[in-house]
Amino acid sequence: MLTKRPSDTHFSKSSTPGGESPLAWDDNNALNTHAVLFDGTKTALVILGTGVALGAAAMKAAPHVKSGLISLKSKLRRRAEETTDAEAPGPLRVVAEVEPEQPDPPRLRAV
Repeated sequence: MLTKRPSDTHFSKSSTPGGESPLAWDDNNALNTHAVLFDGTKTALVILGTGVALGAAAMKAAPHVKSGLISLKSKLRRRAEETTDAEAPGPLRVVAEVEPEQPDPPRLRAV
């Protein structure tokens, strides 16, 4: 059975051990309302069917997801190697030797 009752209420204890009555009481132990009872068989079957369908879909998709993750991992590894290769300095080569520039000597002029 599925039950529906206001959120600020609780069930009363039944005379049968471990059972509860459909009466909904508030925190001051005043009778608030009766709980609404639903047949839980259909709901349980829907939940079970949905779980089985999701499980089957996950089993079908698992190989595709795994290959996609492996592909993504290799792409990221290749990119990391390319950036490492690009950042690594190669051997330096002298193209031309140039004398360092000398600043011009101060110019004096007559005033």
